[in-house]
Amino acid sequence: MPQFHEGLRRLPGLGESLNGLKRWLSKQSVACQLGLGVALYFILAITAYGFLGGNACAVTVDGKVVAVVAHENDAKKALGELIELKSEQAGTALTVGEKVSYNGVRVKEEEILDCEALKDVLSKTLSFNAKGAVIVINGEDKLCLKQKDDAQKLLDWLKSVYPAEPGEQVGFKEKVELTEKPVKASDLLEFDVARDVVLLGTSEIKQYTVKEGDTAWDISAAFDIRPEQLQASNPGVDTWRLSIGQVLKLSMEVPLITVVATRQETVEEEMPYQVEEKKDDSLLPGEKKIIRPGVPGQRIVTYLVTKENGLETGREICEQNIIREPASEVVVKGSQIMLASRGAARVSWPCGGGIVSPFGMRGGRMHEGIDIGADYGDPVAAAAGGTVTAAGWDGGYGKAVEISHGSGVVTKYAHLSTINVAVGRSVDRGELIGKVGSTGYSTGPHLHFEVIIDGQQRNPVNFLP
Repeated sequence: MPQFHEGLRRLPGLGESLNGLKRWLSKQSVACQLGLGVALYFILAITAYGFLGGNACAVTVDGKVVAVVAHENDAKKALGELIELKSEQAGTALTVGEKVSYNGVRVKEEEILDCEALKDVLSKTLSFNAKGAVIVINGEDKLCLKQKDDAQKLLDWLKSVYPAEPGEQVGFKEKVELTEKPVKASDLLEFDVARDVVLLGTSEIKQYTVKEGDTAWDISAAFDIRPEQLQASNPGVDTWRLSIGQVLKLSMEVPLITVVATRQETVEEEMPYQVEEKKDDSLLPGEKKIIRPGVPGQRIVTYLVTKENGLETGREICEQNIIREPASEVVVKGSQIMLASRGAARVSWPCGGGIVSPFGMRGGRMHEGIDIGADYGDPVAAAAGGTVTAAGWDGGYGKAVEISHGSGVVTKYAHLSTINVAVGRSVDRGELIGKVGSTGYSTGPHLHFEVIIDGQQRNPVNFLP
């Protein structure tokens, strides 16, 4: 080696230096040449690692560097411990949703994190997935549980929540499916929580500004919520002592799944008779003479009864066997028009009780009649003489009756529990037409009463005594 250094000093140029190196190497033994080659290889490898491999390990998530640690093994150990911790907390095995990779880098010593700091970074960066049982409603993922058995148990429980009649077929109105797939661990629900969500539904929050004349009952009825719901949505507010301009929160629960139950019901019932009416100008309004009494018919009828979430929503005749046809009643009635203009007071109250919700705008919607507070099953009478033009289920009105009084005047009676008249029948003022109920869109037993003149709803108070 001294000769090698001495030779290099004597060479004036690079070419001569290389030639000298070659001559020197040629004089060495084969073993010496091999030893020098191996030593040079290791020197170059160590140098390359120092400059290219770096002094630390970069942790990359989906192609983005999120942290740097001292060694790759440290990073893998930290990730493994984090997955184990998250799985223990979730109560099920979890996997990482992103791609995690490791690369050598050169950084300053202060940029290198320890394992605990890396866990904190990864916990905030990564998503942790689990195999979950997903309840799909109308094609949308709505609920995630840990086990498919739990999800099926939840659906079976929901079918049993509402009282069932013998022979009822119970199912769901929506298309409900169960599927297993990877889901975010944060989306997994415990059984009790999932049960509350599916039963109570999702909450849609709206705001309402109190106007003059508003009451808690009016607002609740206008938005189809219970008064206690209104109070619960506004803690600290006395909803029975409202101020004009006060802003209330309205939480309207929308069920996730509608339980539908159908059954056939066979009953023997009366068939209402028709009334043949003859006019007599000599009779005062409301007076009548019965020429021939009517006789109800009798029939055995089979209904297809439909209930949604425990409430009857429809009743369709499947089959009927008429035992006795009804015999019409013939009457002579006064022919004067029973209703007139504002303040005429030509109709009577259809049932006892005070007005709990007046005619007019309520919650941005028009309340087209008055609500009369009454007990379930209280009798409802015709407010004036006329002919029944509608009797049956009427959507949000529930069971309802409409009576035409002539000259474009109609009265309507809604949310009935039972109907005692049929279309075409003539009725007198005060005659029983049904009973108070809470069918349709109703928050409790009451009678919704409307006065309609030429197709336009009017304030019934203007025609009542």
